Amino acid sequence: MGEHIEQLAFVLHRRAYRETSLLVTFFTERYGKQNAIIKGVRSASKSSQAKQAWLQPFQGLQLRWREKASANHDLITLYDFESVPTRFPLMGESNLCGLYLNELLYRILYPSIETTELFQAYQQALYDLAVSQTRNDQAWALRKFEFSLLTDLGVALDLKVDYYGQPISTNKRYLFHIELGFFPEPFKDTQEGLVVSGRCLQQFANRHYCESCLKEWKALLRYCLSPFLGKSPIQARALFQREM
Repeated sequence: MGEHIEQLAFVLHRRAYRETSLLVTFFTERYGKQNAIIKGVRSASKSSQAKQAWLQPFQGLQLRWREKASANHDLITLYDFESVPTRFPLMGESNLCGLYLNELLYRILYPSIETTELFQAYQQALYDLAVSQTRNDQAWALRKFEFSLLTDLGVALDLKVDYYGQPISTNKRYLFHIELGFFPEPFKDTQEGLVVSGRCLQQFANRHYCESCLKEWKALLRYCLSPFLGKSPIQARALFQREM
């Protein structure tokens, strides 16, 4: 029969499958990204409609399946799922920010890779978005999660020392190379990368919120994420009146 697995999860993406089913991508606590076909939830019955209502972003779900050898290793076969009290009621632009996080995970993560720390960072980000009061609050929540995602992907951003092993200085600017790190001024004409201030690097390294650094943090983290996302645009950004 295979191992019985029970996991807390959130919906990252869903789309119609055949006439009455859904193909759903979940983010789970120990088993990372998982895909499942949920049969019959698009039918007219009340029980089916209730289950479909559970399959919404930011609603915690308890999934149950059995691990077994399958010709399609990208799909799990759920035998039960139900909603749990863990829920993050995101409204307005905070909701769009949450959809951006979901799109990052859906597009970047490989299936079945354990991501326990990232799962906790995801829930923290949703909580931060739920209680955010301003766009800057939202931006700060996104930046912290992007850093957690990059760490999980193996991108070790050392924000405290430069390429030469010297401490980052608040009085200098640095040219960032994604494979080599931070090069202090003066820069060579042949060097390519992204210029950031040492002050903003120090602030983020110490997790000190700084409104004036938000643009630099966004540019740096998006620069690091771009190789994983490729050329396809982020769909969630298109829903914003401004870029996140």
